Amino acid sequence: MAAIAETQHEHTVRLRGAAHGRTGAPALLPDIEAEDFVAALGQAIQRSPWPRFGWPAALPLPTLPQHGAPRALFQPIHRRFNLLLLDTHCDVFGTPRLDPRKIESSGFVVRRWVGPEASKQMPSAEALATPGHWQAWQQSDGEPLGWAPLRDAREFDADPEPARRPLPRTGNAVVDAQLAARQASSPGEAINRLYPLAPEVNDHAKRTLLYGLVPAGEAQRKAATTAVDYSTARAPGETRDNFVAHLSPYLRSAGITRTLPNPGTWFDNSWIDGEGDVMLDAATDVGNASNALQRAQFTAFIRQLALEFQIDSARAAPLRLLLDEVPLRRRRSPVPPPGQDLFERIDTSDFVVGCARLFGDETASAVRLPELFGPLPAGWPQRFTDAALDLLSLRSVEARTLESRFDDQGALYAIRAFVRVKRDDGCPPLLVWSEMTPLYRIAPWFASTGAPQARIALPPFDKDSLRAMKPNVAFELPPSLQNLLMQNDPADLLAGKGKKGSEFGIGWLCSFSIPIITICAFIALNIILSLLNIFLRWMPFVKICLPIPTKK
Repeated sequence: MAAIAETQHEHTVRLRGAAHGRTGAPALLPDIEAEDFVAALGQAIQRSPWPRFGWPAALPLPTLPQHGAPRALFQPIHRRFNLLLLDTHCDVFGTPRLDPRKIESSGFVVRRWVGPEASKQMPSAEALATPGHWQAWQQSDGEPLGWAPLRDAREFDADPEPARRPLPRTGNAVVDAQLAARQASSPGEAINRLYPLAPEVNDHAKRTLLYGLVPAGEAQRKAATTAVDYSTARAPGETRDNFVAHLSPYLRSAGITRTLPNPGTWFDNSWIDGEGDVMLDAATDVGNASNALQRAQFTAFIRQLALEFQIDSARAAPLRLLLDEVPLRRRRSPVPPPGQDLFERIDTSDFVVGCARLFGDETASAVRLPELFGPLPAGWPQRFTDAALDLLSLRSVEARTLESRFDDQGALYAIRAFVRVKRDDGCPPLLVWSEMTPLYRIAPWFASTGAPQARIALPPFDKDSLRAMKPNVAFELPPSLQNLLMQNDPADLLAGKGKKGSEFGIGWLCSFSIPIITICAFIALNIILSLLNIFLRWMPFVKICLPIPTKK
């Protein structure tokens, strides 16, 4: 797409990075650890001998690779900074630098890749220049709107600020006014500024070098339409298969009549929080296993209906209608005469709702267990899956989250820079675009960088030192929380036998020392690390301790 511009009376202007033989090269993306990244960039440029034409063969800075798999850019929380570096010059013999006074404004946009799979190999320059492979982060009146596709070359090359775009002309004043009003209200593309380097740096390089700080985190957020997008799970494919696989075998295994565990006994709180019970994921199918595993599988089935699908809510009515299609039978009492059916059918939805209520109300009545569940009718699992997705979509709207433009950890991005060049004829500035940079991803906040680690000194752990640490933070406790702590033995709380604190009484203001809170948290952390180490065996790499020689 357009990476050059011509003035009416002058020559072409280009915006590019390290060319190395290419006419128009994408901007360079240096990676700098120094907190004063502008000074570090300037020093690196001044240490490098710049040729008469083009760029140095290499700058003493790590940069984003042009080929191979896209690399991850670190976030400011990692104390690493990624910069954009390019120069703007006249496209005549010798490529003389553009007079900085000719630059009316400059900046860059970050776009998200939606083209062919590129996680392992950088796409070609032609693919990077294809408008349909990109999305733009749009905003209106400073408020983010989210990612939107770029449908054609016109949108790909349009000025990111709608107010600066040429107005359409039809010759009809009324129509032109309506088109102008529509354009003024159109969303724009989020812009990050470019800045000229210090004059002495540009004079050394004999270039008009511009730089910008590449955003890798976003403070500005927008409310997502839904917390989770379930649309891809509605069509056949891997996503739907994975969703179906997470359902309980009671809900997805057609053609099977299941004998419920302990028929004739009562499903009560002991099934949910009884000591020694086996915990299972809802999707686990134990087949003809022991009674304990059968109990755990049934409990997981009811748990999924209660907590994930809120089976007793009004919105779950379609699920309850579907459950009523599944035969649920119990033995007749008294035993019928020979030749008659030993079982009678009961209402399936009433049964599962009664069981599910025990997960939210410890005073709910126990439910007698029937004997046989199923088989699921033909096509029933597919219809239940669709109804479950409908319900989860409604829940997802209520649970919607705030999102920023870099929340998708699997997304790939690239940058396109621009300058607006003043014209001598008094016309609006000409927009000059660069090429797209190589693709990159954003490293998650928990990624390790190898940077020097923060060092926190803990106070001595003796009575005199602890006594000297006066409280410096106060917590205001409501009566219910204070009574919970005062009226329960800590051992009972750990065993899950604590009693709810009374809401009557007085509140309390309790003061603590933050350093002592830190010590307690550190001790608790080491206890948890040791417990998890029993099966993770992770202590050698999650806790690295070095001896510190000290004088006594």
